[in-house]
Amino acid sequence: EGQPPPPPGYQEMPSLGPDWLYNRERDLYLNREAKKYYVRDAAINELCELGVGRDLTSNISVVGDASACATSSGASSKHVIINDLHRAAASMKLDFSHHDSPAAMFAVYDGKPNSALAEGAAKSLHVRLLPRLAQHRGNWDNERLEATVSDCIQNLAVELGSQAGLNLAVVLLLGGRLVLAAAGGAACLVFGRDGGDGGMDDDEVASDGPDVATTCVILEDSHVGALLVTNGVRTAPGMTGTRLRSLVRGHVAATRPRAACISLLGEARRAGAEPPLVAAAVRFTWTDPEAPAPKKAKLEASRLTKVRCRHILFRHSGSTGQLDRGKPKATRSVLEAEEALLRLLPELAMGGPSAFTTRCKKDSDCDTKLRGGELAGDLGWLDKDPAKS
Repeated sequence: EGQPPPPPGYQEMPSLGPDWLYNRERDLYLNREAKKYYVRDAAINELCELGVGRDLTSNISVVGDASACATSSGASSKHVIINDLHRAAASMKLDFSHHDSPAAMFAVYDGKPNSALAEGAAKSLHVRLLPRLAQHRGNWDNERLEATVSDCIQNLAVELGSQAGLNLAVVLLLGGRLVLAAAGGAACLVFGRDGGDGGMDDDEVASDGPDVATTCVILEDSHVGALLVTNGVRTAPGMTGTRLRSLVRGHVAATRPRAACISLLGEARRAGAEPPLVAAAVRFTWTDPEAPAPKKAKLEASRLTKVRCRHILFRHSGSTGQLDRGKPKATRSVLEAEEALLRLLPELAMGGPSAFTTRCKKDSDCDTKLRGGELAGDLGWLDKDPAKS
């Protein structure tokens, strides 16, 4: 009894055996007996099973943000935040379906000693890394992931003409795995809920020279977040791994990654670190899909179309809006303004609306603070549709 005809798009591959078919358009092999798809691994020139990415978004979600401070001359460090690599790959017309979800990339690039080099690396690394991750459509082991990230960093240093390598830190998330990479004095730190030295969930990678240091971390639901810092922050007096984690853990756990970075950079500068500086923080949020659903609120947040908003506004030296016309130029930097606002958070959280009103009337630089009573700082109703606000 003969074999059934090949599916549309496939042709017989007798050189591999009677059960093998090949789809030239998709560059995909099919074994009829095993009912499995295969791709050719260019690194070893052998067939391997086609990878199928797992969707873990019902278990884990990720969000990251960053903050930087430049020198008075404008030299700056850079950061890149890509919270959805699948979407980024699709925009580049790359097949990323063999990688798990969620997938994200976070990186910081040191502006010392060359801010132009940091800018070039920030624009280029992810553009080179994504095609490499898309190229092999089989399953990726940890060693291959680490080697690919390291190769991309080293090759980019050569392309940019940097004999001393690149000064950067990179965190690559693929499902439940983190690839950490660092070079030139930068560091990546992973941390859990608990503080103290040697926590079970603590992991890190750092490099003091041009060589790229890498490691792969398997995430557990006790992991809270990750931190990326460049050499200036990492080597500031007193900035041990334990200290770095303790400075950002609270904000990251509250899903305020940018606030974590602002607070950290302020502490680093007070400890003696000189700009340009940059830090990025990542929050992992875990969900148990088996847990019973919480009771529904009277009105679900997703159904809200309008919210009433009040604010406290601090001007800074870079402010150029209508609010600043006819007023003395602010002297504090944007980082100092952000730090000052962050210092208000504990007081406002503990004191509620009355504490907000008191602080707004006393400190806000917006004329809305002059409104009476609980309307101090009131911006009115904001619509979910920005065009209606």
